[in-house]
Parts: sequence; structure tokens; C-alpha cells
Amino acid sequence: MINQSRLSQGTIVLSEKVDFTETVSIGFWLLTGSRDEDKTEQGLTHFLEHMVFKGSETRSAFLIAQEIDRVGGILNAFTEKEHTCFYCTLPSEYCNLAIDVISDMLFNPVFAPQELEKEKKVIISEIQSIDDSPEEIAYDSFLENLWAAHPLARKITGTTFDIQNINRDKLREFHQNRCTPKNLLISLAGKFELSEVLDQLESSIPQNSSALYVPERTVPVPRKSWKYMSGHFSQVHVFTGFSFPLPEKIEELYQFLIFSTLFGESMSSRLFQRIREEKGICYSIFSMRSFFTSIALWKIYAGTAPENLDELITGLNTEIQKIYKADITNTEVENAITHLVGCILISKDDMEVRMKRLFRHFILGGEIHDIPTTIKMLESVTSEDIERFIHNHLLNNAFNLLAFGTKRLNRKKKLYFTL
Repeated sequence: MINQSRLSQGTIVLSEKVDFTETVSIGFWLLTGSRDEDKTEQGLTHFLEHMVFKGSETRSAFLIAQEIDRVGGILNAFTEKEHTCFYCTLPSEYCNLAIDVISDMLFNPVFAPQELEKEKKVIISEIQSIDDSPEEIAYDSFLENLWAAHPLARKITGTTFDIQNINRDKLREFHQNRCTPKNLLISLAGKFELSEVLDQLESSIPQNSSALYVPERTVPVPRKSWKYMSGHFSQVHVFTGFSFPLPEKIEELYQFLIFSTLFGESMSSRLFQRIREEKGICYSIFSMRSFFTSIALWKIYAGTAPENLDELITGLNTEIQKIYKADITNTEVENAITHLVGCILISKDDMEVRMKRLFRHFILGGEIHDIPTTIKMLESVTSEDIERFIHNHLLNNAFNLLAFGTKRLNRKKKLYFTL
């Protein structure tokens, strides 16, 4: 059963009780991410995510890790462009421990100067590892070409220069501004007693009267860009796609999921079968979806050899034109639905998946569908619905493309295509 509650501090709590499990997963979600930083704050959200693990007023960094490790739990965090999550999955009898540890590290960090300087080195190493990845460079460049200087196109980590210029005062001010109960959403799934959880959250989260931090989020204006970048490696990494207004109806998001699945998100999808298997011109190819405030991003990635790039783009154009002509079969839709339903059923025993699912559904539309409802909505989608979704949201979008590979790429002709 899915429940929505609100603490006296203003924090929303989403919960799903699952009696057949012996575990629980709880996530503390800050409702801001890297896109909400101004130019003087770039990299601070991700840096803050790291630093709260480095000790609180009552726990050292080692004790934070040890208290969860000793019961077999997993404590982790991640930063996204619009949210930051701190979560723990552990045996259900220790749910109170997870709440206590995460609340303490999140609201009572000390930001010791020596830990701050050490973590700068860690994050700079992380940035350098990303900069050594051709695929990561290609994706960042694709977003920059698509959305120019918009905050959604920035690197979540910030740059080495940004990290080097962070100081303790700036970090403390940023933490006090963003890490407030009203800017927090909590989701949990597994075996627990809701009344006990709510009581502990009431006592663990400070009664902070700070107003809700409301980020000023503008919608990026997509640009048309088709660019080849030279690198010093043998493969070509290709990202192509476009952004469009986020569909308002939840039913259309299910249609988008099915469409992208049949087109490129599985081994039996069109992209994998026709570009990789039939033509053999790439090792990896798939489509992906991303959702942000007011805007959706649909993209395709492929990795290929330089001599196959023109054939790859021509093959993509062929598949895209078939979609343009509404060449969607009932069998494809039915297979995509059963694939998605199967994935849901396989993952339903994973409490971390359920916990994150609660948050994602709520943020997208404010309405959380349980698993039976989700399956029912997926199974109600028809090929006509998919064709209507394509017509209403995808047609007439010019694809942006970024190809990152050898120096020979700058001599290749440009092959444009639209959906």
C-alpha cells in the first residue's frame, strides 16, 4: 500500500509497505540539483553530497560508515541535475538506524577543513576520470550544443577550477540554504511500521522554519547543431536526439516509454536488430529518455568505427523515417509491453527500486501508481496510441548530433535527418 504523509516540518513522506520482504530502503531527496546553481556555485551540489559523509557533530566519517556496514546495509548518495539523493538499504529491523544516520549527516555536518581539502582531491580525480572517457565527453558536448549555456547543459560535477575555489564558508552557506526540511522529500519501501517511522522522522529532522528554496528554472531553447569533434582514439561516439515539452498526461509518458523501448531500449529493438545485428556497423546502440522540469530529452547513442559512420547515420535516418511514416506494428507494441512488465515484476522484490520509483512517479506527475496499476496502464496502450504520441510530440523535430572520434571525421559529409 502506498501512503503520502507530511511532517510538521513540511517534509513530504512517500511510503510503500511490503510485507513479504525483510528489508527496507529509505531515501532523503533534496529537491535541488546541479541546474539550480548560479555561476559562483557550480559543483557545490555534488561537493555537498560528498562532504556530508565526512563527519557530523556526533559521528566521524568512519562511524557513519561503520554503523551501516555492521548490519549489512548499503549507504550511498548521488547528485542529479534536479535532485540529490541520500539513501540506505538495510534489514528492516534497523530502519530507525538508517533514519538516525542519514538525518544526522545531512543536517549536522561539520565540514572539517582537512576533510574538505582531501575531498577536493577526490572529486578532481573523479572529474579527470570523466574527462578521460570519450563517451562522457561526447555526451557533455551534445548537451552543450543542444542547450548552449543553459544550466541543464552543465556538468553535474563542475570543473576542476570550480572545485579548487570552494571554501568552507561558501559550502556552509550553500548547505544552510538548500538542506532544509521544506526542501526535502523522503521515500521508503519495504517492511516497516509507518507510525513509528513518522514519529522518528519528526524527532530526527530539525524544526527548521526556513522557507522553501524555490529554484528559478527556465526551459532551455533547443538549438540545431550537427558537429564532428576530433579525438585521439579509434572509435566514434555518436549522440543524437532532441528535446521537447514534457507531456502533461501520465498516459503519454507510458506511451513514450513503450515507444522508446521498441525503438532502441532492448536487444530486440529496431536499432539493435537492424543497425547492429543486420548491418554489423556498431558494437553498441540504444535509445534513452530523460525527464526534467517542463522538458523531455530523447536521445540515441552509438559507438562505431570511423569508416562506418556514414553508413550508421544513413541507417539511423532509414529507421527514423519509418517511424515518421507511422510504421509501428501491434506485435512490436505488445512485445515492448511484455518486456516492460517483465522488468517490473523482476525488480519488484528490490526495495531500493521501489523506493526510487515512488519519488520518480511523484515528481513527474504528483500521482504514484502501484505496480498492478502501472501494469494495467502499460497493457492498455495500443499501436494507435504510439502513433498519436509520435504525431503530437515527436514529429518535425530536427535531430541534433555530436560525433566524437578521430581527426578524419572533419572531412565527412553531414547527413541530416528529422523525425
